[in-house]
Amino acid sequence: MQIQWSKSFSLGLVAVVAALLCVACGQEKRSEGGGLTVWSTVQPQRYFVERIGGDLVSAEVLVRPGQSPEMYAPGAAQIAQLARADVYFGIGMPIEGPLFKRMQSSMAGVRIEQTGGQIAEQCEYAGHDHSHDHGENDPHIWLDPVQMVEVVEQMRDALIELEPESADVFRSNAEALIAELVALDVAIRAQLSPYAGRAFFINHPALGHFAERYGLVQLSIEQSGTAPSAGRVADLIVQARAAEVGAIFTQPEFGRTTATILADALGVPVVEVNLLPTDYIAGLAEIANALEGGFAR
Repeated sequence: MQIQWSKSFSLGLVAVVAALLCVACGQEKRSEGGGLTVWSTVQPQRYFVERIGGDLVSAEVLVRPGQSPEMYAPGAAQIAQLARADVYFGIGMPIEGPLFKRMQSSMAGVRIEQTGGQIAEQCEYAGHDHSHDHGENDPHIWLDPVQMVEVVEQMRDALIELEPESADVFRSNAEALIAELVALDVAIRAQLSPYAGRAFFINHPALGHFAERYGLVQLSIEQSGTAPSAGRVADLIVQARAAEVGAIFTQPEFGRTTATILADALGVPVVEVNLLPTDYIAGLAEIANALEGGFAR
């Protein structure tokens, strides 16, 4: 006996199936533990997400340890993983502009949150001027713990909107993290205040916001993102001697050839600093310790 499907029943069945498919798609975006899948650009953001979300989130990061955010380009596999995210937290790095355009056109289900406020937006669209030694248009805003208070608040609010039933957990965790950021700022300010106005040399000018916050002067070895000329190196040596520089700082993601030349000419050590720490609180404290060590020599 054949079953006769009515038109209204058929349409209803189609609607039910479509709804179930939508639910399935949404469930696929969840992590295996059932929490929110959260992506961000750099390691310090991932640290914040993990501290706020705890076991309720699966935190992923675009730029892996040892890689440079300035030169990074996500591959096809990473793009495919991004499509399963619930939310992506940006922070104003120039690579985010084209990435977000791609996501908006092909990943409508992924929520994009640009954290860091107006400064982050200016950095994302203005690009990164490597020749600038201060905080303006410097996308490395995570190196200022005071600015990160706002970032943590923005992350907290977005996670609450996505999972309101966990609001109390997100608020409590964010409050504890903000207290640590405030304490970190107070400690670094006290530690570096005796060196206010002192200059330091670094191969890639990523500490502009940090320097501005704590009254220091950042001087860049590279020029417009490239290694300096021989004449520029000679000028840097003169500047460094006048500033009584006690160390030359480098990052693991960038070359240290010129830094070594400068250090040898000055008779000072090359000190590597990690500006993309997986443990933000400990990482910022280590940066402050390294700078203090250079000033105290």
